Amino acid sequence: MTDAESTRELIIKYLNGSCTEEELKQFLKIMKESTPSTPGLDDAAREYWDNEPEEVLTDGIYEKYRKDAMKLIRKHTLETRFRSRRKLILRIVEIAASLVLIAGAGYFIISDVTEKRTARQLASYQTMETMPGQRRTVQLPDGTRVTLNVASSIRYNARYGKDARDIWLSGEAFFDVESDPECPFLIHAGDMDVRVTGTSFNVSAYPEDRKTSVTVKSGKVAVSYGKDDVRMNLHPDEQLIIDTEDQSIFRGFAETGYALSWMHGKLSFNQQSLPEILKMLRRYYSCDIEIRDTTSKVKLSGTHDNQSLESVLQSICFSAGLEYRKEGNRYIIY
Repeated sequence: MTDAESTRELIIKYLNGSCTEEELKQFLKIMKESTPSTPGLDDAAREYWDNEPEEVLTDGIYEKYRKDAMKLIRKHTLETRFRSRRKLILRIVEIAASLVLIAGAGYFIISDVTEKRTARQLASYQTMETMPGQRRTVQLPDGTRVTLNVASSIRYNARYGKDARDIWLSGEAFFDVESDPECPFLIHAGDMDVRVTGTSFNVSAYPEDRKTSVTVKSGKVAVSYGKDDVRMNLHPDEQLIIDTEDQSIFRGFAETGYALSWMHGKLSFNQQSLPEILKMLRRYYSCDIEIRDTTSKVKLSGTHDNQSLESVLQSICFSAGLEYRKEGNRYIIY
């Protein structure tokens, strides 16, 4: 067997995790002494990629891989600070060092395979979204119906409904979840997780908004926030509001008809500041609005039913004691 063939076989074993301890030592030695012209490196990586079986990792497994990799990198970083004082004798540190060497050299062997694997993982996700001013209702593979508010999106992977029903939400959506006690439905929205088996509820979690909320229409909803600092069950007509800035929490009864009025094309706000309201207007009307009065601390409430943007601005400015004008395609409140 030539050196190139031997190297290729060793690299493939390393990539698929079948190296013996002795082969691992040989691999590390090759990588530490390798150059861009070392025979077998690129060929081995390409061969491994071409023959690697398709796989779909669950998010739990992917997260475990990510955490393990970060531990290796942190360990290597600490070791390099004291390299002049002691030898790198732990095998885990040797592996981390080899990975850094490979990445630093910019070789195809790790970077290209990793990029392609990441792209393949991302391609296994289905994304559904709405643009500013647009709403839509979609049905998931298990029969669950989701109504997306403006400028919102949901994402789920190819194994949805098989081992788990995980959804990633950005924005606001109403969920009418098909009951399946054996396969709970889990929504990830920023630092908040919402877990149910079969129920209907609304989640508002726009990344740019200060407040995140969950409003239950039917059934029971389990909510956790942060590092499980907040854990509670919500029942019909209950609402949880979390202020992501000061971490304050409000739990109480809610008028679900009011909270879900957006599903009928209505724009509603309840004791909200002007900056908060303007964010809503930008999303609902897909417009450019600027506020130049930064002193107003007014909080407004109201419901606007299928009215034009200018009608809404007139109402808001009248209540806040302000005025507005249009400059090109931009509205200025002052």
